[in-house]
Amino acid sequence: MTITCYSQRQEREVFIYNVGFGGLTSGIGAVINKPKGANWKKHFVKGFWQGSIGGLINYSSKKTLYLNNKYQRKAFFWPAKILHSAGTSIMQNASLNQPFLEYWNLDYGLVRFDFAIHNKKHFRVRLLPVGIYATIAASRFGKFDLENTLATGQVVFSRKNLMTYSNGNTAAGTSFGRGLVFVNNNQVYPNKYRLLAHEIIHQFQYNDYQIFTTWLEPLGQKIKSKSIKTIFTKYIYPDIPFTLISYNLAGRYAAPHYFRNFYEFEAERFSTNSFVPR
Repeated sequence: MTITCYSQRQEREVFIYNVGFGGLTSGIGAVINKPKGANWKKHFVKGFWQGSIGGLINYSSKKTLYLNNKYQRKAFFWPAKILHSAGTSIMQNASLNQPFLEYWNLDYGLVRFDFAIHNKKHFRVRLLPVGIYATIAASRFGKFDLENTLATGQVVFSRKNLMTYSNGNTAAGTSFGRGLVFVNNNQVYPNKYRLLAHEIIHQFQYNDYQIFTTWLEPLGQKIKSKSIKTIFTKYIYPDIPFTLISYNLAGRYAAPHYFRNFYEFEAERFSTNSFVPR
């Protein structure tokens, strides 16, 4: 009964975090990006409720990932990815004061696709610089895994044994923001679906925090060079790795307190759907 009670409390924690994060960051972004002289309260409220819906969808997408672990199948990776892309799209639209449910985006590996419901000219394919870094960094630890890259919607590299870092620590999986490495060997790690779900949650966390890129929109508008504006409007999306800062601020802990880091706790909670010792 005690474990069940704690588990329910943890579920409320990740629910409130995802919905609250979506609402607050979108509401603040809506105020930052509001027209000059406009009522900030009105924009905050609108951004907050729309962003909360996006956060709720993101929560649902992370919950969906557990179904891969539960049924030992890969059928739920893409539905989770599409849901999460929808959630982050709604949050970013709210933060930029764009029409509700009009603009959407989906990332896959090295590129980001942007499109609109009523504007065909809005369709863009932009390069993700961190996607390039992630692919190069992950390739140092594993072999490109085409099967799981296609099945999960993420850039995946796999290996047969545990990774050993320079500090002597070992790991069965790791995420580089837009690329991941995992041990695809049942004798070393018996549940690859749980492991993949855990690392993909980190990918989702990375995309959650792209909401902060929308906060920088006023700075982007001050750039006078048309060439630079064209590059970032049509060819490159500045996917700044905000989670690198927040993850380190959350702290790095050794076992048995590894999951005191909130990002590791959230990844483990959604991949197992059970109580996570902290």
